[in-house]
Amino acid sequence: MGSFLSIFKDLFTNVKFMWQSPARMMLLCYILWVFRVSCVPADSGGLAQALQVGTTFAMLYYAWTWNRFCISFGLFRSGFPILMLSLYLSLGLLSTLWSYKPTYSFFMSFEKMAFIAIFFSLLLMPRTFLSTERTWVMIMFGTLVFNWVAPRLMGQQGLVAHDLQEGSCAAMAFSYCMGEYFSAKVVTPQRMAMLRTVAILCLVFLFSSTSGGANVSAALGFSVALLVSGKVLWGVLLLVAGGAFYVFEDLFDRIFGLLMQGKSERDIQSATGRTAIWSAMMPLADEKPMLGWGYASIERLMSDTGIMHLTDIHNNYYGAYGGTGLVGVILLAIHQISALIAAFRRLVRPGMAGVLSAIACGTLNGYSYGFLAGKTAIISVFYIGFVALIFVYSYTEVDHE
Repeated sequence: MGSFLSIFKDLFTNVKFMWQSPARMMLLCYILWVFRVSCVPADSGGLAQALQVGTTFAMLYYAWTWNRFCISFGLFRSGFPILMLSLYLSLGLLSTLWSYKPTYSFFMSFEKMAFIAIFFSLLLMPRTFLSTERTWVMIMFGTLVFNWVAPRLMGQQGLVAHDLQEGSCAAMAFSYCMGEYFSAKVVTPQRMAMLRTVAILCLVFLFSSTSGGANVSAALGFSVALLVSGKVLWGVLLLVAGGAFYVFEDLFDRIFGLLMQGKSERDIQSATGRTAIWSAMMPLADEKPMLGWGYASIERLMSDTGIMHLTDIHNNYYGAYGGTGLVGVILLAIHQISALIAAFRRLVRPGMAGVLSAIACGTLNGYSYGFLAGKTAIISVFYIGFVALIFVYSYTEVDHE
């Protein structure tokens, strides 16, 4: 119990410290941004849109004042994975010229690029590995707590409710903590307690969000954490157990209700399921196979034409194909493959086992949530942060106390 109280105390201490520092406006803008994407529906009118646009530009401005190279260097000279992500998002910006929703395509791609620059500036401010990691873990944990508490205080959700954002973010944070806890390249009592406690609380957030895709992604992230930490047998067993669900259908049916709470197998295969969304999307996407209908616009086109009312295409690659065509799919695939390879090649560095586990988790989760091809969500921010850490952890001074 002491560890759980301590982690909330540490969160309060970090928030208080930031509020009393020059970073307080960045903190305020980030809280307002999370509140907007978590609690305020996108169709709430101009005020909601103004809040999201205003906080994004404000955070980018503060990041630029701290590090004048956060845009030019952060987006295009901080490693091949970030470069490919920036090129993919630049294609999204360019798609404004032919997009079905030009303004929407422009801002959604710009917003993700802004967060690359923001994290490049923010995560390079601490001088050591432990302080950098603590900053990032507190950002993740604080976001998860806020995103869990705020909708419930507003009466939008019950204690257990389907929340794809919360579950997906909790899965990535859990994967990171497990990767670092088991690899144990830097061992201090405070660090190990932080990783262990946050991982346990992430499981609470994960299961209360009832997201099947997030649960499966967390299982993959956990498997990768075990494998890269030398616990090969347990990692392989977990992967085999996951594969068995697809081989033995009766076993899958029994566990299906746990992984996909609130949904039946028929739901997933019907018009409310993802496969129906993708089937309905493909004829439209095939009309513009090379460059698509504009970044993040294919779901808007489907909604406006009455095919299906959507806020998300529920798959990064289908979303990329519909929004930016085959060119976008290729850039996105190169980015994700290169990010996994880059993290794997740096496993000797502290932090990289967790980063690899989290990116593997996020990559799989991208098959059920289009967080890189559609609207910017909290998981988009988490994923971008982990990709930025590939560069940051590569050059951060390693301390042991």
